[in-house]
Amino acid sequence: MKVLRRVLVDGALVVLPIGAIVLLVLGIVNRLQEAADPLAGRYVHPAIVAVVALVLLCLAIGVLIRSVAGRWSRQMLETLLFEKIPGYRLVKAFAGDGPLVEGSGQVMRPALASIEDGQCPALVMDEFPDGRLVVFVPGSPAPMSGAIYIFTPDRVTFLDVPLLPFMKAISSWGLGLRELVSTSPTKANSP
Repeated sequence: MKVLRRVLVDGALVVLPIGAIVLLVLGIVNRLQEAADPLAGRYVHPAIVAVVALVLLCLAIGVLIRSVAGRWSRQMLETLLFEKIPGYRLVKAFAGDGPLVEGSGQVMRPALASIEDGQCPALVMDEFPDGRLVVFVPGSPAPMSGAIYIFTPDRVTFLDVPLLPFMKAISSWGLGLRELVSTSPTKANSP
């Protein structure tokens, strides 16, 4: 019974967010279709007009966000609202902006951290002015949980590998990590 409950929860954690996004997009398209019905006439199906309107709306919002006023508004929204959502900065980091971009221009960097007599896969999250590093050591197979350490630079070896394959190897109980580490030109102890 415990295994069945665990499998159900794991499935729900995948299906429900995807379903919510699909329902949200379908709801938006449905509203746009209702609004486009008078514009479409009998030559074009209202659903086509709704999808085109959604694409144009996304383009317009994208252009506004990239403007100076839009960047300021986005920064204010992030500061006042989005950063209060748990996990937002981490998702933003995986999307490519990085949680540390605002100040120093740094992003999460794959590394190997020396702990006890071995090395473990880690992510360097930030750096103190004195050179010490904030290091997140993800758990396996769930790399979104783990431990946070503060290390001196001599205990961290940076890897020149892409972030997503590195995280995939960690979530696969280390399968594929050997290839990533052995083919990576390491940047030994330097950011």
